[in-house]
Amino acid sequence: MIRSLLSLYSWQYPSALIYMLQSSEYRLSAYLGWYWRTSDFSRIVRGRALVFDARARRLRRLLRLGMVLQVLLGVYFVMLWARGDMLGGWQFGLAAILAYPIIWAHLLVLGIALGWLFRPKALGRAIVCNILESQVQRLRSRNNFSVVGVVGSVGKTSTKLAIAQVLRASRRVQWQEGNYNDRVTVPLIFFGHSQPTILNVAAWLKIFIANERTIAKPYPYQVVVAELGTDGPGFIKEFAYLKPDLVVVTAISPEHMEYFGTLDAVAREELAALNFSRQALVNVDDTPTEYLHDRNYLPYSIKSKAAYHISERREKGMHGQLATFVLGDTSFTTQIPLLGEQGAKIALAAASTAHVLGIPNEEIKAGMATIAAFSGRMQLLHGIKDATIIDDTYNSSPIATKAALDVLYAGEAPQRIAILGSMNELGDYSPEAHREVGEHCDPSKLDLVITIGLDAEKYLAPVAKARGCKVKAYVDPYKAGSYAKKQLVEGAVVLAKGSQNRVFAEEALKTLLADKKDEAKLVRQSKYWMAAKAKQFKP
Repeated sequence: MIRSLLSLYSWQYPSALIYMLQSSEYRLSAYLGWYWRTSDFSRIVRGRALVFDARARRLRRLLRLGMVLQVLLGVYFVMLWARGDMLGGWQFGLAAILAYPIIWAHLLVLGIALGWLFRPKALGRAIVCNILESQVQRLRSRNNFSVVGVVGSVGKTSTKLAIAQVLRASRRVQWQEGNYNDRVTVPLIFFGHSQPTILNVAAWLKIFIANERTIAKPYPYQVVVAELGTDGPGFIKEFAYLKPDLVVVTAISPEHMEYFGTLDAVAREELAALNFSRQALVNVDDTPTEYLHDRNYLPYSIKSKAAYHISERREKGMHGQLATFVLGDTSFTTQIPLLGEQGAKIALAAASTAHVLGIPNEEIKAGMATIAAFSGRMQLLHGIKDATIIDDTYNSSPIATKAALDVLYAGEAPQRIAILGSMNELGDYSPEAHREVGEHCDPSKLDLVITIGLDAEKYLAPVAKARGCKVKAYVDPYKAGSYAKKQLVEGAVVLAKGSQNRVFAEEALKTLLADKKDEAKLVRQSKYWMAAKAKQFKP
């Protein structure tokens, strides 16, 4: 009892409070519930290596300062009473000194709550997320359907779409084709809604009411497939309430490095999904084995004989590939339209997912026949001068760019052109990543390399040029496209690959398309994205 009481006055008490708040993900009700269940706060910090984010460190400093000031104020009241200048000063002073731990534990909550008032969007987001997550939980508790989550550094969206396409051949599947992968948008997938602006109260009320109607009826879907994204440490665990039946890990490689800093941090974040999923499929070709020790998972691979693997694969140029899928102790051979190693990994992830969910091989094979190329992801388009355009402009990373270049190298063509945009969100790893891609540029298989963006110009272009490639660098995708058009020969094959902001390599392709209507097949053609591009470039 005495030890528990003394823990309120320990110098580590503020650290315990902030640890509880941070661990509760700043959910005030969860923090308060934890606080009032705790009898000995020294146990919160004992034996733990406490790690605080920047927000938590600021709050701890303010908390300690506030507590010290309250104690000093209490002492001041006692001194005033002792001098006869304040009637009842010793009572006020003693109360201030003794009560500061409880007062500041709750002032902390009040301060954060008041802070929401000055951030209406953040407050609105928190309210919306809590309501939606509660509705998804109730939907799950009242119905029997499977949830498949897709995580990883690269290839999530393509893998999600392939899984949905394979499953829908024999199951009723709910998914979203766009990039719905954060805390607000993932719950919307379950109910089939588009996302309104966060402060559109009427639209959100309409969604909440529609969701309640859905919850009240039998759910019409057997499987929900969702991409689970992250922008930094701690995001993935926000999806724990989904309790996925299966999580598919596409890769562990550098991403958002300005926030993660190290590959170890990336692995901790992405593989956190294994902590709350019943089963996991992991691409062991692109996930370093040191991160998988003591983990329960099913491996899939196109390079080794894992539980799920491709035993034979034959490229058929720009017409896809023939592959033999080994799923546990069964196998089948089929043709898929997806190109290269990356396409094979995506198809294998989809087939493996279906097998884990108990779908027979005959139905899996039928589903594989329905897989189609996705917008901005190794999509083939017809170009001027009978050129073939490989549109892989959705996003970019070293792994994906090298795989795309390998597809370009494999096809016969009188001319091969690679339009390579900068790879964003790589932080300090960016120079090395771009040089790595530059080293993969083969002058014997490339007639021209065109770069878009500052990092590609600064790091990729010089390495490719040193290897003997002909290189032209631009910061504007429209100028890059115009130059490519002038260089194009009959029957050429053009690969375009790049990230989003300050790159937008898809815009370089518009001048190369044989049919202007195919512009609608390119990524980021909405009014929002076109306005963003207009701010950055002048077409």
